[in-house]
Amino acid sequence: MALSWYINRIKTFTLPEFFYRVCQRYQTHVKDKKSFSKSNLIEIRLPHSEIIDNREEHCHYSIFDYTIDIYKPIDWHIDFSSKKRFPLTFAHQINIRSDQFGSAKYVWEVNRLLFLIQIASDYKTTKENKFLDLLMYHISSWKKNNPYMVGVNWYSNIEVNICLINWHYCWKLIDAESLIKNNDTFRKFVDEVWSPLIQDHAEYSYKHPSLYSSANNHLISEYAGLFVAASTWKNIPNQKKWFRYAQKGLEREIQKQHTEEGINREEAAEYIQFINDFFLIAAIVGKQNGTPFSYDYEKKLHQIAEYLNKILDCKENYPMYGDGDDGFVLRLCPQTHFNNFASQLATFAAYFEDSTLKRKSLIWDDKSDLLLGEEGNKTFSKLESAGDVTESSFFPKSGHYIFRKRKENLETYMHFDAAPLGFLSIAAHGHADALSFILHVDGKPIFIDSGTYTYHTHRLWREYFVGTLAHNTIRVNGKNQADLAGPTLWLNHYKTQTLAIKNDHQKQIEKIIASHDGYKKYGVTPIREIEFDRIKDEFLITDTLTGTGDFVIEMPFDLHPNVTIEKKENGFLLQAPETRPILLEPDSYLHYEIIRGQEKPILGWYSEHFGEKVSSSVLYAKVKCSTTARFVTKIRILE
Repeated sequence: MALSWYINRIKTFTLPEFFYRVCQRYQTHVKDKKSFSKSNLIEIRLPHSEIIDNREEHCHYSIFDYTIDIYKPIDWHIDFSSKKRFPLTFAHQINIRSDQFGSAKYVWEVNRLLFLIQIASDYKTTKENKFLDLLMYHISSWKKNNPYMVGVNWYSNIEVNICLINWHYCWKLIDAESLIKNNDTFRKFVDEVWSPLIQDHAEYSYKHPSLYSSANNHLISEYAGLFVAASTWKNIPNQKKWFRYAQKGLEREIQKQHTEEGINREEAAEYIQFINDFFLIAAIVGKQNGTPFSYDYEKKLHQIAEYLNKILDCKENYPMYGDGDDGFVLRLCPQTHFNNFASQLATFAAYFEDSTLKRKSLIWDDKSDLLLGEEGNKTFSKLESAGDVTESSFFPKSGHYIFRKRKENLETYMHFDAAPLGFLSIAAHGHADALSFILHVDGKPIFIDSGTYTYHTHRLWREYFVGTLAHNTIRVNGKNQADLAGPTLWLNHYKTQTLAIKNDHQKQIEKIIASHDGYKKYGVTPIREIEFDRIKDEFLITDTLTGTGDFVIEMPFDLHPNVTIEKKENGFLLQAPETRPILLEPDSYLHYEIIRGQEKPILGWYSEHFGEKVSSSVLYAKVKCSTTARFVTKIRILE
């Protein structure tokens, strides 16, 4: 890893974090190394599996834009996208931030073992022993090839805890308690393989908390995984201590990591569904085991559910601000992409018995059934839908604004981002997207956030996708609004401010004015005003930049790959399949060109899912300004 990264990382340390990192270093490079030195590749005789031995049987489980065959032996250390392989060495000495061994993200996604739920479900449905044998085969194979602290799969605590949660549901699905009593082979497997593995994972979770600058979704996962483990396997050592520790941590973090309006502070929309599952699963498991969480916890969880409902458009699409890596805590369906936002909303509706959360389009899926069972399904079925969200939703304390007009199947939806860069000192998953907007029409994205694509590999692509130019906002002097010092490390965070909120009910006009200070080092202050005329179905965007001298601005409008562009006398006619057309009328002072899939420099790309990127069109303008500049853009949704 480059020395500059370490230097920049240290710049973010507070004094308490510095001492914590020293202690953490001692844990990971002294205590863990002792455990590693005692580890060897374990000689475990893999259980016989009829499915594995049958060359004709296949089940392809999608991971990003690839698939793995879960009916065949799995290489637990290979990045199947690059075919590079991580070494079987001490976990904390592996450099995951280089391309040397490939992308750890691809390896971890397989090793989260989400696919075991599919196998356990098949066993529950069919009662065929071949599926139970397959489950035992994969867990035994994993233990054999991943001794404690050996290899990249012991590098990150979040992976450890996702495994614990998935094992909990496998345990329930196969009715492990009965099998232990009635199946000698399974009982031996539990005693020799599964129970020691659960113990190792729970102990690792407790010993490696993600605190200070990493106390985000990682810390939540650690508390949730340990809570579920301590609630499920009550005979493991330290169970009571771990239970109290994890429950207390979840109670604290659900408040700390959300604004008073119920919005997650990481400023990464796709992570909302990821984080929600940890808090929701813990709440469900706690209630099922007679150890419910507090009133305040439940109240905040309900508030989170309400925000989830308001942030989704009419087709349950979310605005893609910040990082997204297609990460799931649970995923029962093997198909490529699963809308966990919609699934969660259905589960929340049943859990809280709240009809306002039950949209007409929601269905009760296998994941909701796994979490809440038949009783949850009955509750959901009895709820009368209160109808879909039709009005705008403003969250001024959090800096998120949703303009919305809904009439039957027609919807105009805009998300305006006047929020902070991200959470904690490094804002790891935030993007430099202050005052950016995203526009969906009739449930289809038109003006988009360009996405994520990658984390630690392909440095130049990472820099593009998180940078200001990949968002519908203004870049000044060719620089980002904050300083990117590493793949998930920001310095000099900008501050945003909402200057005014106006709502003229009589004229049906809504207006937000906001600014940020990301360009104060150039003496430039951007102010953006967005006015939504609900009668005309029209947005008026006014950008004012005040400066003390000359500066250069770039103003992009990033469009979804499916959007076609037709040049008109007064602007650009935009059209996506199955939507109303949109007329973009840019400021007459700006000369816009259409750029698509440019690589030098990178411009005009879209990544809907992690590891994928496709060319997309961007309307791009660049102009030199002096002292003060003002640009007016009109966006009209046509009938």
